[in-house]
Amino acid sequence: MSMTYKAVQEVLRKAGIVISKKGEVHRINFFSGLENTAYYTTSLQDALDKGLAMGRGTGRLQASAFAKSAEAGRRISTSARLG
Repeated sequence: MSMTYKAVQEVLRKAGIVISKKGEVHRINFFSGLENTAYYTTSLQDALDKGLAMGRGTGRLQASAFAKSAEAGRRISTSARLG
């Protein structure tokens, strides 16, 4: 039995992952995720598997570390202007 895009989209949405499609390429990411956490594939099964793994926490550390470094950069920039 083959899965449909809509069925995969619903499963991933419940896991906190968004999927989009352009041509034959599927893009998955966290809701409000940045490009550095996006994953591209042409396989719907791969998109489902990777999206569920992302939803379980794989990849969140990378996104969190990126957000923390960006915040630290803003603080340094602000304090340099104030000093």
